[in-house]
Amino acid sequence: MTEHVNPLFDEPQHPQPRIELPAQPEHDLEALSITRRPQPMPEVPATAALRKVATRLEKNPRTNLDEHARKAAAALQVEPERAALLVTAQPNGVSLLSEVAVPGGTLDVIECRAWTRMLFPLYQPRIAAMSLSVPAPRLLDDQDEHGHPLAQARCEFSSPKELAELVRETVRSTLNTPKSDYSDSIMQRGVSEPLLVILVRVTFNDGSPSRVLPIVVDGISRLSSAAKTRTNRTNEGTADAVVEDLLRDPNSLRRAVRDEVITYNAAHQRGLTDQVVRVGQAATVPVRLVVGAHNGNTLEVGQ
Repeated sequence: MTEHVNPLFDEPQHPQPRIELPAQPEHDLEALSITRRPQPMPEVPATAALRKVATRLEKNPRTNLDEHARKAAAALQVEPERAALLVTAQPNGVSLLSEVAVPGGTLDVIECRAWTRMLFPLYQPRIAAMSLSVPAPRLLDDQDEHGHPLAQARCEFSSPKELAELVRETVRSTLNTPKSDYSDSIMQRGVSEPLLVILVRVTFNDGSPSRVLPIVVDGISRLSSAAKTRTNRTNEGTADAVVEDLLRDPNSLRRAVRDEVITYNAAHQRGLTDQVVRVGQAATVPVRLVVGAHNGNTLEVGQ
């Protein structure tokens, strides 16, 4: 079977306006003019609620993800009950999924909110001209055991260390690129433009276990900036924080997110502070999660 390179790395730009703020350890919240006030966050969902999303993804004839990708799609959900409703096959045949027209077919996506720390970048077109120590991966179509195309992709690295280094360089270089750091804007109003996310099966030549990762293919600048807002670190420190989450096992990452939410909600009750605003504006982001692909041999978004 011919392998098709999946050109999903083009990132359409929806730049958020730059907002100049005084250089200081913590922002003056009144001077910042917050236009979206952070609200209490829902608790990290229980496993049973996430399992419902995965089960309904399996039963919907318009979705075509393998078991591991369905679990990864469910794990992202901030509001699993809403996601489960959207992916439920309706008796009248009407789909509640959103459609995105692409060359050769249609993508079905869930419009939902996801935990920012569970999303990762791979390669950013804005930094294509830079010399990176890790070459950009080839993002290929994935198939099920019968050779049928899936609404997910696959790529290969020599080791988890190589994957981690590419993610680190992508985040750091993105934030260092002029007009790609939106952290001040996100501090004011959060992320309003959805990120496009696909599920990618990552394999390693050194024998390390494969993983399915939620990969942002449109919105890497927004994702990196949200991480910088939430962590209040330098560009280098932000990249290290993203890689730290990348290298956690799923259960450890979920516990870390749960602890952050509990701490945030307790602090939110006492009033807005710099750190409360940072976490409240950037801990979750709107996403368009690809769960179905039809009428084409490849999963393509742009060229």
